[in-house]
Formats: sequence, C-alpha cells, structure tokens
Amino acid sequence: MNQSVFNMRNTLLILMLLFPAGAVFGQKFLQLENTRSPKTRKYSPGDEVTFRLSNGQWYTRVIDDISYERQVLIFANGHVEVDSIVAFRTFNRGRWSRAMGNQLYNFGAAWAVFSVIDQLVDGGSVDASPVLVPAATSVATGFLIKKLFRHRTYRITKNSRGEARKWRLRALDLSVK
Repeated sequence: MNQSVFNMRNTLLILMLLFPAGAVFGQKFLQLENTRSPKTRKYSPGDEVTFRLSNGQWYTRVIDDISYERQVLIFANGHVEVDSIVAFRTFNRGRWSRAMGNQLYNFGAAWAVFSVIDQLVDGGSVDASPVLVPAATSVATGFLIKKLFRHRTYRITKNSRGEARKWRLRALDLSVK
C-alpha cells in the first residue's frame, strides 16, 4: 500500500511539472541571425521592431502575431512578409560605444580633479577655464559617441542563388504538436 501511494505521488508530481512545458515550448518569434555565427536575436509578439522595406521607407511597429506558415509578421494595421524586409534596426547601444562613452566621462572627471590639484599646488588659486574646457570636451565627446552609435542596422541581402549573405530573418514556431 505504501509503495502505491509513493508511485501515485511521483506520477502526480511528474504530470504537474510537465503540464506547463507546453506553454514554454509554444513560442512564435522572429529570429535575426548571422549566417556565420550561432548568436541570434529573437523578437516575440509584443516586441517593437524597426525595419525597412524595399521601397526605402522605415517602419516601427509592435508585433501582434507571427505566421510561420506564410512567413508573415502581423501588426495592428496590416502585415509584412519577412522576405520583403531589406534592413532591420536595433536600438540597443553597442558594447563598445557605451563603454567608451562612460570611460570618457571618467576621464573628464579625472582631468578636472587633477587640474584643480595642479592649480592649487602651483599658485593657490583655481581658474575655471583650464578645468572646465577639457573636462566638458571629454564629457561632450562621450555623450556624442553614446548618442551617435545608439542603434545598429542589419542589412538583409541575398546573393544570386537567393541565399542570405550575412544576416537572415526567419519566422519560427516552436510549438509542440
């Protein structure tokens, strides 16, 4: 009797753990991938995407649904075929621009501190121009680098055989059926 209760409890536990697995595997998303790398970016329904069509116009839309069978992104005011997208833009700052901008902020602050120390040691009075001009220039340069390189554009091009050259967009459906 004790063995049957143990087996029933284990069976119930396994069923409870496997029940939510259907929701985890039932995913539809748009995948931006590099043909030479396993790294990908995934965009699910509800995400905002910015893309350019062959007519040269940029669009920013929120994905309502993704149709894997037709390879179509469905938005509130229409739909777009994945193959008609020629460029895709992300607005995550690049790793190098964020780091360089922050380092220029630190450099400007250090420059200001060392300029003040130098003026105090040499003459005893602090003049603003040797402190503020280099520090402000460094901070402004860091700010501009972070703003100018705040987005990245992925060009979706194909060769003569119709294969993706570097970047590829695919609509994927990982639903378990």
